[in-house]
Amino acid sequence: MRKVTIGIPCYNESENILKCLDSITSQTDIFQDVEVLIVDDGSTDDTVKIIEDYKKQYRENGNIKILTQENTGSPSTARNRVIDEAEGEYIFFVDADDYLAENSLSNMYTLGKENDSDVIIGKYEGVNRRVPVYVFKSTQINTNFFDSLVKDTMSVLKMFKTEYIRSLNVRFRKDISMAEDHPVAMSAYLHTKKISIYADAPCYYWVRHIDSENKTHLTGGVIPVDEFYKYLFETFEVIKNARITEKERTEAYRIYWDRLLMLDLVNEFKRNRNEMERNHSFAILLRLFNMYEGAIITPLLTGYKRYMALLLCNKDYLLFTEYLKIK
Repeated sequence: MRKVTIGIPCYNESENILKCLDSITSQTDIFQDVEVLIVDDGSTDDTVKIIEDYKKQYRENGNIKILTQENTGSPSTARNRVIDEAEGEYIFFVDADDYLAENSLSNMYTLGKENDSDVIIGKYEGVNRRVPVYVFKSTQINTNFFDSLVKDTMSVLKMFKTEYIRSLNVRFRKDISMAEDHPVAMSAYLHTKKISIYADAPCYYWVRHIDSENKTHLTGGVIPVDEFYKYLFETFEVIKNARITEKERTEAYRIYWDRLLMLDLVNEFKRNRNEMERNHSFAILLRLFNMYEGAIITPLLTGYKRYMALLLCNKDYLLFTEYLKIK
């Protein structure tokens, strides 16, 4: 068994994939024990050829593999294939246009192995984008969803123990076109008390490429209102059905609402939508709020997030949207 399977979904990444692969193969202290599993989502450029040429350098080790599939427009199917086919002790999801820092694999794997961690989160560095900061203030050997700030990082760009993520029986939904990793990350967070955070050095360079045309199959401009809310409903369903106590469930609702009112919903109501779309968005938000303990968690929130929740309790569309304009 390899120590780590790096799972990379990719589509038309001919400009970026070599930098990503170089950052992986340069981890010489551990690379011989790493499996790189690349799933190409029907690229129409030279991505597959570039990878095939690159992997010839490592044919003897046989640890770079490429799988191909018809275009789905989402990394979900590719990541599901990684979960199903990984041979590593841990799975590390990496995006093809990002890259790893020096020694990041061994630093994260060692921390996880020594502490029998189910999830290991390595410190992010943003390139042309903001990344979570406070969650990486210090290395934490053993923490959990309730005693940390991991809700600030709901992506799956981290390490998961393979047997653990398979035991959750959770999969990425290909019909969710935005933040499809939130439900998976939430399930992984809620069902373990063995989360490790490596903050001593950068591990993962999270990149936003400016004017990159090959991303249009994933972003497609401003996402329709109904499409936006899909990942929120699914993530709340994960909380609702999680194998945790009722007290923990209420706290999980509070933590996730705290995050949404701080970030996701603020961004949603700043999108370039017309008034009809904004009204529709608010109506769906009210439904979400009423379905998943909004009124119950409102007194547990603080500051402007409690104020926003109170406006939702009062169904005050005008004040809610006006307030978000200044956030």
